[in-house]
Amino acid sequence: LGGTKPFRKVLIANNGIAAVKAIRSVRRWAYETFGDARAIQFVVMTTPEDLRANAEYIRMADEFREVPGGSNNNNYANVQLIVELAKGCGVDAVWAGWGH
Repeated sequence: LGGTKPFRKVLIANNGIAAVKAIRSVRRWAYETFGDARAIQFVVMTTPEDLRANAEYIRMADEFREVPGGSNNNNYANVQLIVELAKGCGVDAVWAGWGH
């Protein structure tokens, strides 16, 4: 498709099983392609509720950024927040997932 810049760091703008599946899939691909499952780093968004639950996707991530809890409009469906986090974290891509 003509891309010239590989991505090395991705913001996961989702939680739960969607985030787990995304991280697992990319890590497997990275291992099969580059021989290094951690060739791509993941920053995840996390609410206080996700942190209290010790959610698996947080444990899988390389970094996390706490975002407001409550309604998805406050966090995983908040496009302005996602863009600000992406810029602030220096990621190369955002994976928004599904369901929010």
